[in-house]
Amino acid sequence: MKRRRFMEAVLSDWPAKIISLAAAALLFLFYRVNTMDERFFSVPLQVDPPPGLAISKPYPKSARVTLRGKEEAIFSVIEEDIAVYADFGRFQSEGQYRVPVRVARQGSSLNIEPLDIRVEPVEISITLEQRIEKTVPLEPVIRGSPPAGYDLVQYTIVPDNVQISGPRSIVNAIETIELEEVDLEGRTEDFTEQVMIVEENALLEYSRERAVVFRGIVREAVIIKTFENVDIISIDLSPDLRLAQPLPKGSIRIQGNQRSIESLTPEKLRLVIDCGAIEKPGPETLFPKPDIPPELMVLKFEPQKLELVFILSGMEEEQE
Repeated sequence: MKRRRFMEAVLSDWPAKIISLAAAALLFLFYRVNTMDERFFSVPLQVDPPPGLAISKPYPKSARVTLRGKEEAIFSVIEEDIAVYADFGRFQSEGQYRVPVRVARQGSSLNIEPLDIRVEPVEISITLEQRIEKTVPLEPVIRGSPPAGYDLVQYTIVPDNVQISGPRSIVNAIETIELEEVDLEGRTEDFTEQVMIVEENALLEYSRERAVVFRGIVREAVIIKTFENVDIISIDLSPDLRLAQPLPKGSIRIQGNQRSIESLTPEKLRLVIDCGAIEKPGPETLFPKPDIPPELMVLKFEPQKLELVFILSGMEEEQE
């Protein structure tokens, strides 16, 4: 009888009792939620493509993690205790796929309760392509120039190529890989320095160390210039003889470093005819020789021979 009365008491007005229990549970959860603290940080988003495939379009590299729990507990969690990843391992062919982002607790976070973890984005989409490899030449980027009078005449890169791997469409489109800038400002001597490979595309992988050796050979700049109206002079002519007509002007084409040629004055250039062998009046064929500073080199000069007439120095020129 007592048991029957107890069951009747329990079951009487049962909808109201269920509503009351549910309300109490909600109030408890509400109280618990409002007494929990929050913490935010970002962690790397690990995405490993399947063997033989590569990711061909940009995707999020990090995820925002929200921790909810007791203040002293959530602030004891370090970023390395939360791993965030997306698993694409089950896909075996090219295409676009979407999977949820998952969270794995590790380290100190394993022993914390209650701990609510939320992550953004909740899912990601990636495009997979066949992974291929290719050897690509390296290309230096030269900035500036040596001081006036100097040139970079030659350079070498060791090694001069790099092997890259990645999605088919990206790798096939690459012809060269650039290096970081090499600055030539103020360079007057040969130099050697390490230069880094510029990894512009994060979807590619590089097979060796990022640094290469750049060797530059710097020399004084060489200039070729032609000088016109150069004086032609005679030397060692007997005082008893003289030229029947004034000597013409000549020209000299010379090569030298920029500083030497820029500092060159007209009186330092001339063509010389040696008259020491002339002993009597009459016509003679003589061959001029250039007389220039020793640091310069003659490429060409004119005239290379002169038909001249010598007369006695006491004679008057014949009038035409």
